[in-house]
Amino acid sequence: MATSSEPMCVDERKTSNVTIKEGDQAILKKGKTVRIFQIRKNRDIWLDKIKFSLDGAVGHYYGSTFVVKNGQMHKVQKTFKEAEVLGPEKGTDNRDLHDLDSNQKLSREDIEKMKKEGAKGQEIIEQLIENSTTFKGKTEYAQEKWVKKKKQKHVAEFTVLKPNTRLMCQMYHEKSPAKILNIRMDTLAQILTYGNVHAFTNVAVVDTCSGLVVGAVLERLGGYGKVFHFHPGERPVRPIVDNLNFPQEFLDNLYNFPFCEINSLKSEEGKSDNVSDNSHGDSVPSDGDSLSDTTVKQCTDSNTETNTAGESTEGQDKDNTDPVARKRKAEMSTREANKILYSKRLSEAKELLLKRNIDCLIIAGKFNPTPLVTTLIEYVAPSRPIVVYSQYKEAVMDAYAYLREIGCLVNYRVSETWLREYQILPMRTHPEIQMSAGGGYLLTATTIVKEQK
Repeated sequence: MATSSEPMCVDERKTSNVTIKEGDQAILKKGKTVRIFQIRKNRDIWLDKIKFSLDGAVGHYYGSTFVVKNGQMHKVQKTFKEAEVLGPEKGTDNRDLHDLDSNQKLSREDIEKMKKEGAKGQEIIEQLIENSTTFKGKTEYAQEKWVKKKKQKHVAEFTVLKPNTRLMCQMYHEKSPAKILNIRMDTLAQILTYGNVHAFTNVAVVDTCSGLVVGAVLERLGGYGKVFHFHPGERPVRPIVDNLNFPQEFLDNLYNFPFCEINSLKSEEGKSDNVSDNSHGDSVPSDGDSLSDTTVKQCTDSNTETNTAGESTEGQDKDNTDPVARKRKAEMSTREANKILYSKRLSEAKELLLKRNIDCLIIAGKFNPTPLVTTLIEYVAPSRPIVVYSQYKEAVMDAYAYLREIGCLVNYRVSETWLREYQILPMRTHPEIQMSAGGGYLLTATTIVKEQK
């Protein structure tokens, strides 16, 4: 029975990773519009001026395409292509065509009426083609572009995708690039490549770009390896990591480390050295001292017990009857448990960092990287890469000049990536009209064992 049930458990685990479940974060894509939502039943969302519910997507596989009808999502087996609705008549050029409202005989009211009657998107586009006075005079390429534009407007089809680093980077770069410090996908790929991030490595990351770099590193490690996230404030702000639906075994290898605790690493190292040096010289307290301490403690406990016996019984009676008090008590216990877990994880991170066995250091933040590099580089093992990203050249050049001066690295390199996307279509391959102006600056180097003078 055990051998037969194990494959079933593995299959169920694999199926659960590729099927849409309630509570998951999912990406909805329509054309170039990409947005992320949490799958929750009985809740309406707005996307591309369309209001609908995500209930119909639960249970299907990621990558499925759905059409919205009457506010509900219905899976479609096949979406029509632009070439399927094109007629045989085509024009030679568009020089005599003018963009006028009178070119289309169908009004907006007629189109809305067709949608309410349940007409499919392909039927609506066919009616638009029949009632257009200039469609037959357009060239083949112009007809395909026209149909694609109408399909984007009148066909409510969405593809549900599983969140990953590439899609999250694309979504943030188009919607709010300042939140990810204008990191493009090609720049993020270079950060991972130059950092030699792979399974069974320990990576230290300074990330203030909404957790994009931390999420990319966790995705690349695949649950094998440890990630130390250095962040400002008491708690990290990384919504991208929360939206990537990582399993718990991935998050167990992620350690949070505030900036304010970095200086305590040296003090912890000094304490450990003092303890090891003085371990043989510590004196054992005498029996008289321990007895006196115990006697004082017992007397104090007896006095406090007699004074607080009545108060504790009254408080317990109130807690048992008052639901607000019970809720407050549960919240306090949860808060205390979280504090204990936080301090335990922080101490574990300090122990691992003091081993000075970090395989890669990645810095991608809005702060000056020079003090961060010089402080954290001593915890990186020799012959390991470091990668510094900044959207400003001055910050990278300052770190480059300082690191060259202290001389603890080799193979210095400062680079800027220039990306140009191309439209790939038959007889119409050319660069895109709009392109990204810049993708930031990278400083890469390799650590060495510094000679002691």
